[in-house]
Amino acid sequence: MSNVQIKQLLIEKFGLSVITGEDEHGLQSALHIAPEQIAHVCLELRDNPATYFDYLSCLSGVDYGPTTNRFEVVYHLASIPYRTQLTLKISKIHGRGLNDLPSFPSLSMVYRTADWHEREAYDLVGIFFEGHPDLRRILLPDDWVGYPLRKDYKAAEYYKGIKIGYTPFTPESEEQDSLNSSILTAAVEKYQAKIAAAATQDMVLNMGPQHPSTHGVLRLELITDGEIVKEVIPHVGYLHRCFEKHAESLTYQQTIPFTDRMDYLASMNNSHAWVMGVERMLGIDKDIPKRIEYIRVLVCELNRIASHLIAIGTYGIDIGAFTPFLWCFRDREHIMGMLEWASGSRMLYNYIWIGGLFYDLPVGFEERCREFVNYFKPKLAELNELLTGNQIFISRTANVGILPLDVAINYGCSGPMLRASGLKWDLRRIDNYSAYPELEFDVPIGTGEMGTVGDCWDRYKVRVDEIEQSLKMIEQCLDRLQKELKRTPEFDPRAKLPRKITPKAQDYYMRAEGARGELGFYFITDADGKSEIPFRVKARAPSFNNLSVISEISKGVMIADLVANIGSVDIVLGELDR
Repeated sequence: MSNVQIKQLLIEKFGLSVITGEDEHGLQSALHIAPEQIAHVCLELRDNPATYFDYLSCLSGVDYGPTTNRFEVVYHLASIPYRTQLTLKISKIHGRGLNDLPSFPSLSMVYRTADWHEREAYDLVGIFFEGHPDLRRILLPDDWVGYPLRKDYKAAEYYKGIKIGYTPFTPESEEQDSLNSSILTAAVEKYQAKIAAAATQDMVLNMGPQHPSTHGVLRLELITDGEIVKEVIPHVGYLHRCFEKHAESLTYQQTIPFTDRMDYLASMNNSHAWVMGVERMLGIDKDIPKRIEYIRVLVCELNRIASHLIAIGTYGIDIGAFTPFLWCFRDREHIMGMLEWASGSRMLYNYIWIGGLFYDLPVGFEERCREFVNYFKPKLAELNELLTGNQIFISRTANVGILPLDVAINYGCSGPMLRASGLKWDLRRIDNYSAYPELEFDVPIGTGEMGTVGDCWDRYKVRVDEIEQSLKMIEQCLDRLQKELKRTPEFDPRAKLPRKITPKAQDYYMRAEGARGELGFYFITDADGKSEIPFRVKARAPSFNNLSVISEISKGVMIADLVANIGSVDIVLGELDR
């Protein structure tokens, strides 16, 4: 269904006033919705068989600065059955008081994934969502002063009672702000009351934020009845990287090293998604030479295998199997060596650039890569034999942490998390970007072979099967790169690099299939289309959405099974906290 048809459908359902405007410039059009109608509109679009926008990919808060005092929330919806996308926007003019915030209806009752996204918009942009069940800060401490992604935000020099050169209130605004402060602290007080009440009859335990069992600086607050987990409350933000704030201060090309630092286990995929978005906004995406496209896919799939080996190896050690951990790290080391050979860096590559590559592949890279593929295939078979069919491993993972497909979709899960629940949804196939349309590969899904579809074992097995598919893609890339796309003396991987990167005024959401799922970047370019620095960038990290479902799939499980659940999600805190 086109935007025109959707617009007509909404007008017939809600009246002319439901549409307040429309963006038709740039690559993606958007409908502006009356703020008070947004929840009803999204519910209609989600449940109407003609549209069925059942997936909320991304929610972004935007501050257009003190000259306009306009605040906006942007929703990127996707329809899985129809494979279509839709952008909706709501906005209002509002003052800039730190406690008197612009307010919009919450979508957390329509899309469960909106819960964490709205908390992030509240935390960083200072947008209040009416009806949200738990509107606390999510990346920053509860007592943080100010909203860092506001355009007039002044970073404090010190913190925690030490003198800072920044006064949050002016005498004129303090009285008005105090009237609204109780609304903003209500969620924190509700959370504190819940923990205090639980402590009288249950145990309140902390898992993390040390590395063991939580896969990074993640703290899980557990309310337990003995060994049974009654509730899981994730606390994130310990590794907050300020990526979006950096992106507002650097050029598009200069930001690439910062994308590497989000999902640092699969950073080639991060930079690939970023540069594809910028190239499309510049209109040069069809001009990228085939050799460059195939090299990009080659290094991304190598990096995907390395990332999945980390996931499998650390998951084995979570369950108590030490040998797979050693085997996976041994074989990952071969990939790390090849990617370091190509880029000069071990993990944070800065190799894929806008319009090209940092450098062509080293001479002999293709041959060495093929040697690795031939070496690794039997090693993967050994790993399968050791872990996949191991009865102890099956007993610890089968029928544990079952994630039904409808719940996975509603929470915005993606990648192996979503496919393990039985849905063939892979953006390399859905969006057909880069060289992927020319490659043959399957999309593995969970089948409930050892237990129930969507359990921990399925999530593990999907990653194992994806490694096999990545090996197939690597072999096809090598065939092309060594034959019709082989290196020539005159080939210059930087020939298409723009001298100046200034996309025309527009906003655009680019999504790609990272190692953990849908990695998205929402760009808002400078209003006059002349700046090399984006006005706003929102990063949609798959780990952020995937972890949000941990509370849902861990109610009533044993503490030991919670460890299995966390490992099966395969989070990377660098992209979760961004």
